[in-house]
Amino acid sequence: MRKRVKIARRKPVEEAEIVVIPMIDVMMFLLFFFMVSSLAMVTQAGLPVNLPKASTSNDHSSQNITITLMRDNSIHLNTKLVTLTTLRHELENLHLTDKDMVIINGDKMVTHGLVVSAMDEARKAGVTRFAIATEKD
Repeated sequence: MRKRVKIARRKPVEEAEIVVIPMIDVMMFLLFFFMVSSLAMVTQAGLPVNLPKASTSNDHSSQNITITLMRDNSIHLNTKLVTLTTLRHELENLHLTDKDMVIINGDKMVTHGLVVSAMDEARKAGVTRFAIATEKD
């Protein structure tokens, strides 16, 4: 008796393709990762001063408008040195809205009068929301 041998026919070779969907997923993950990690690198725009301590202190690092009052009574708007008379004009140039908050970043040795004067000039420029920077106790 004779056995019949079946010969398998060759299937056509499929062409190799680049699968794009997983590559898009990886790129989106990298984009989100770098966006979120860059938010952690944002620092406060003011200059370093010796802040007073308060147990109810909040972190205001996401704000970008800071009035810094230094120990030598110099005033900085963000990092730019200004005087009390030019503070109002500089704040008006920033075109602040009602939702913008200005952080008063004053050294603990600064007199209360200078803080009030700086806040008064800011109010004249249209600022309605203030926060006073403190360190966590």
